[in-house]
Amino acid sequence: MRKQLSTLSSNFRDYFLDRRKLSPVLLGVVGVFSLSVFGSYVGLHLKDIGTTQIIIGVILAMRNIYQLFLRVPLSDFSQKVGRKPLLFSGLFCYSLALFTLFLANHWILVFIATTLLALGMSSFWPALISYIADVEKDNVGKLQGRTFQGTDMGSILGSLVAYLLIKLLKFPLQNLFGITALASFIAGILLFFYVPESLDVSIRSNAQSKIRDLLTSFKSMFSSLAIVSKQRSLMIVYFYQIVLAFLEYFMTAFFPFLITTSVALGGKGMPYETVALIMWINSGVLIFFKPLFGRIIDKFGFKLPITITLSICAVTIWSLVVVNSLVFIVVIYLIYSAATLTSYIATNSETTRRAKVAQRGLAVGALGFYLSAGRSLSTLVLSPVWRTLGIALLFKIAASIVAVFLIILSFLTWMANPSKETAELKEKTPFDAP
Repeated sequence: MRKQLSTLSSNFRDYFLDRRKLSPVLLGVVGVFSLSVFGSYVGLHLKDIGTTQIIIGVILAMRNIYQLFLRVPLSDFSQKVGRKPLLFSGLFCYSLALFTLFLANHWILVFIATTLLALGMSSFWPALISYIADVEKDNVGKLQGRTFQGTDMGSILGSLVAYLLIKLLKFPLQNLFGITALASFIAGILLFFYVPESLDVSIRSNAQSKIRDLLTSFKSMFSSLAIVSKQRSLMIVYFYQIVLAFLEYFMTAFFPFLITTSVALGGKGMPYETVALIMWINSGVLIFFKPLFGRIIDKFGFKLPITITLSICAVTIWSLVVVNSLVFIVVIYLIYSAATLTSYIATNSETTRRAKVAQRGLAVGALGFYLSAGRSLSTLVLSPVWRTLGIALLFKIAASIVAVFLIILSFLTWMANPSKETAELKEKTPFDAP
């Protein structure tokens, strides 16, 4: 008992009295509060205002297509100016995107909101992952687990607000977007005065002109991307990231349609607030297990956890359309979410571990590039299937695609060198490369 109390006391000191370690957790809360509302309801809002399925698919895909061209240069830019400017630029874009949805009565405004969200995600997430690696040298997976606890808290709050406003107060979706935009903006301002910079000035990349260097980053994006992508130890991680992002964004985009059309529940149809209820239960349970997921990665490395968790994801996606109980759907979605989060911790941790400190921002940016690539492929490839074959068959096809690529990647991974190999990244900066 005394040992347990000592451990709890140590954890409290480490994560609640250390601003640098608590900051990514709080950033995760505020960031995902906004994203949970946007991601859960933007597709349903498009449906409500009479948007066709093809346009819905394109808009959902554009959120990620933009990031293909934004994540790498903005990630490398954080290596020059620090993580904090990118983090709070991202949060501001989230709030502005939600406010634009509040005004949106036509899909063009939703398209603009999606553009703002993509800019925010490209700024926020790579900087957050790099922030974690800056402040935690030895147990990156553990701090990522704590940070994902924060993202779960943000999801819980976002889902709870959505449920209360839609179910109890009978607010339309646009009012939900307006209220969450205001709340996230105020929270971002308060957090700005608390979060310290994590990247020491002495290890930042030299930049005589920050704006000029940012433009150079955009111009040199693909050559920079090639530098890290050619590293064998990072390449396999990026392939896994594509498959993981494909299945994760498929669920983000199409799960609300599955629930509200209720193919899995015999065609009865569930109200919109059911989506928020499922997300709320899911986040409320998983929040207690995030550090455990991180410790699993710290202990077992990359190969075994990523193989098991992606296998679980494929099985759960298929299972969602064959059960006929909301309780079973909640349980299956919970298992799927746990597996997905563990997979993301694995790819994030392995990327920051294998990359050299001076190129960590770039390596994480490349990881984000492949994340966006997988997500873009998800909606672009599967939206026509949804329109032609229906939501139930769409889920089965998505699960089959994930299973096939997992088998291929597992073979390549287990035939390769051990996952603990060190990336041999070039010492010079990518923009000095010929």
